[in-house]
This record gives sequence, structure tokens and C-alpha cells, in this order.
Amino acid sequence: MRETIARHLDHDPHFEWRGQSVSRIENLSDIVFALALGMLLLTGAPPQTFSELVHFLISIIPVTASFVILVLIWNAHFVFFRRYALADNTIVVINSILLLMVLFTAYPLRFIFDGLFWYIYGAISGDYTQLLVKEMDLINSARSMAFFGAGYSVIYGLMSEMYAHAARKAEAIGLSTKEILLTRRSVWRFRGEVMIGIIVALSAWLSPLGPFAGFLMVLNWPAAYFVRAWVRDEADAAA
Repeated sequence: MRETIARHLDHDPHFEWRGQSVSRIENLSDIVFALALGMLLLTGAPPQTFSELVHFLISIIPVTASFVILVLIWNAHFVFFRRYALADNTIVVINSILLLMVLFTAYPLRFIFDGLFWYIYGAISGDYTQLLVKEMDLINSARSMAFFGAGYSVIYGLMSEMYAHAARKAEAIGLSTKEILLTRRSVWRFRGEVMIGIIVALSAWLSPLGPFAGFLMVLNWPAAYFVRAWVRDEADAAA
């Protein structure tokens, strides 16, 4: 799939894709991401009754939200290897830690969106049974959000370091001036994600916001816009 995309899709028009073949480190990474995505869906025994089947089908809503976040992380990882084709010792170590953190974050991510979904469902229907079954009271929900925020910040911290390493290797891999600027933009965008993850984790654990600290994740959009605007003029000048 990666090779097909690299050959036929104008996925990154402002960047030369140097990675034209899939390396072993990418194959391993895809397997780990697939495991993490499977962990989001298969969190219990297969449904044995119709009511359990209905419950399983309803769970597609929180699963979809979790799925989107992991796919965004996978896409940043995918773009890195297509842009830079780096697989030196530094990248192997950073990537290995990143994969571990992806697996660590999968279950807290599912718990967060499950808790949010069943809280909204309970507020509408008055039935909080599923929250009680999952032991997702305010305290445990806040802890799950803190675990996720910590894992999220570490993942994007590692991702930013991978891109920063590529920027340091700019001459060796033949990055143009514009490509260096775009790489630095990615570094700062991911560092913004790190800061927001830390804020979410601390707010969930220490502040009255508790599990609702997750709504601070909306800061990602203005932060990304700010970084894009900050770098755009320099990138345009280098075009």
C-alpha cells in the first residue's frame, strides 16, 4: 500500500519523496500500528447475544474517534519515511520507543472515548450503567485522560525528534532550502502537540477539569495554524 501511494498519489507536492521502497523498520512499524488499531476494537470477548451485538455496533462511535487519532500519528510516521528515507541508528532507537508508546496509548485512548460516549449517552437517557461497568467515574476518567495526555506528548516528542534529526541530516540527504523550512515547520508543529499533551495531562490530574481537560486538545488547530503562518513567508520566499 505504501509503495502504491508513493508512486501514484500526489501526497506531498512540495517535497521530493526519497523513500521509494518500504524498509524493514517501516514493515515492523505498520505491524505495530495495526496491533494498536486492533486493540481499539477488540477490547473484549466476541458478542454472544443480540444485545451484546448491538452494544458492539454502537461502540463504533468511540472507536472511530480513537482510530482517527492513531491514523494521524501513522500518517506523520509514513510521511517521514517517504520524505527522508532515513533508517540510521538514531531513527531505529527513536522509532522503537515511539512504537512502544503507541501500544501503551491505545487502551487509554479507547477508555477516554468510551467514557465520553457513555457519559453523553447517560446524560441523554439517564442510564449510566456502562460507565459503572467500566468503572469510569470522574476520578478514573481523569486518570485515563492524564495517561493519554502523557503518552500523546511523548509520541509527538519522539516524532518531532525524528524530523529534527532529518533537518540535521539535510545536507546528507539533499534537502532543498524550502524542504528544510517545511521540515522545521513539522518539528515546531509536533512540539506544539507535545505542549498541549502536557497541559491536558496536568489539567486532568491536578485541576478540577478532570476528564474534561481533553477538550483542550482543540488548541491543536490554532497552534498548527500559528506555526504554518510563521513559516509560510520563509517557505514562499525559498520557492
